[in-house]
Amino acid sequence: MTVVSRSARLLLVLAAAVPAFAPARAQDSVVVQLRTTYETQAASGFVVLPFGGAGGEAVRAIVQRDLQFSDRFQVREATGARAGEPVNLDLWSERGADWVLAGSVAPRAGGSSLTLTLYDAVYGQKKGEGTFPIPSPDARGFRMAAHAAADQVVRWATGEPGMAASRIAFVTQGRGSKEIYAVDSDGENLTRITSDGSIALSPAWSPDGGRIAYTSFRADAPLLYERDLSTGTDRLLSDRAGINITPSYAPDGRTVAFATTVAGNTEIATIGGAGGLQQHTRGRGYDNLSPTWSPDGRRFAFVSDRLGEPQIYVMALGGEPRLVSDYTYGRRAYSTSPDWSPVGPVIAYHTRVNGVMQIVAVSADGGRPRVLTDRSTNEDPSWAPDGRHLVFASPDREGGGLFVLDTVTGNVRKLVGGRGFGLPDWSGTLMRLGAGR
Repeated sequence: MTVVSRSARLLLVLAAAVPAFAPARAQDSVVVQLRTTYETQAASGFVVLPFGGAGGEAVRAIVQRDLQFSDRFQVREATGARAGEPVNLDLWSERGADWVLAGSVAPRAGGSSLTLTLYDAVYGQKKGEGTFPIPSPDARGFRMAAHAAADQVVRWATGEPGMAASRIAFVTQGRGSKEIYAVDSDGENLTRITSDGSIALSPAWSPDGGRIAYTSFRADAPLLYERDLSTGTDRLLSDRAGINITPSYAPDGRTVAFATTVAGNTEIATIGGAGGLQQHTRGRGYDNLSPTWSPDGRRFAFVSDRLGEPQIYVMALGGEPRLVSDYTYGRRAYSTSPDWSPVGPVIAYHTRVNGVMQIVAVSADGGRPRVLTDRSTNEDPSWAPDGRHLVFASPDREGGGLFVLDTVTGNVRKLVGGRGFGLPDWSGTLMRLGAGR
């Protein structure tokens, strides 16, 4: 049995407490002519030379894989290279490398210092260099520090943010319970967050990565909590009668939007800001849920079934909702689980295409949706901090699990394998290294 979707299908879990959206019929919800389109240009060649110093190769392995997972480069083997020898850019350029990364590790109190130099092999010049603190390999922050260094290399080479120094929270289904876990962007460092022995849903990262808001039934009702990840303690955010689900932090890190019961309807409200609880939608026999904030905090996208089946809307604070998902009058439609890109006005969500749930993206300002997946069932997308990659859940792709999609090239890799995983939420960047230029 798969984990329910983040929005409309999530309400099926709450059917005993509140009215749920009706299950969608096996009909198309977007025009079938829509097709996936991706860039086909070749990625630039990248060579990561052996890192000198004790423990250098362990750091190098993490950095090299992060660069491969960035989907911006074709990472090539540094055949014949030795740590510490002079960098021959002409040689590596002849072997197809556009970028060459050299590194070394030196001991320091509490760990080591990683020195990196990125060369542009095409123009024969340095592109970036810096020295970064790395904890000891047995320390909790070792891998995240290496991820952050890899993100800095991506920025040197492309001028764009990386996504390696981040984590994905998600729900996994056990026997009679659902618990929240988190994993690094490369699929390592799996960590259990909740142990309620109940149903936990809708994990959402705070902007600083130090807290997760989520819904739990451990008090026999769907209440909203905030978990402090440094202490493991919870704070009750909302215990309103009815439901309290699908939280989303505003960019200010204090305000949380969520769906809650108001006068028999499910409405979008916020807490934590000035004035306490504030209601933002006004349903008339229909439900609104799954808010997701724009990067500037002035708008949010959400799901509403005001047209009969769930669709995606965008609304400015104090404004009126505007439909952005694909909808034609008289045609059945089903679109849920929106997530707003952290770097621009793009909203990813899942919708039915030719009878199967697929991931699509649409401009928050309007326009035609772009279909991003076209095989297997794919649900609940969430953006990486680079605004380029998405994590999503699939019950039947490669045996099921969580997967990462590069929205530029169409590359897909498995993050966590197995059935019963869902509702992923990708954190922002959890560690930034300020050294280097």
